[in-house]
Amino acid sequence: MPGVSLRGIHHHFGATPVWRDVTLEVAEGEFLAIAGPPGRGKSTLPRILAGLETADRGEVFKGGRRVDALPPKARDLAMVFQSYAL
Repeated sequence: MPGVSLRGIHHHFGATPVWRDVTLEVAEGEFLAIAGPPGRGKSTLPRILAGLETADRGEVFKGGRRVDALPPKARDLAMVFQSYAL
């Protein structure tokens, strides 16, 4: 079953590249963990999925439907961070 997918995602903060050409697919019911050192953009991917950040380039799909042009409330996605500070 289709879940969510990112295709060719590129994202920068100013002149600093955070993600380059990220393509991944997470099937419905599957779990994905993103690990790495602080300040490396781990929170950016779920924010792009949820529509809270906009990728510089690439496409976001949910259930086989392209959603990157939709506002966050129309995507029917949510995220929960480990720390409330985020």
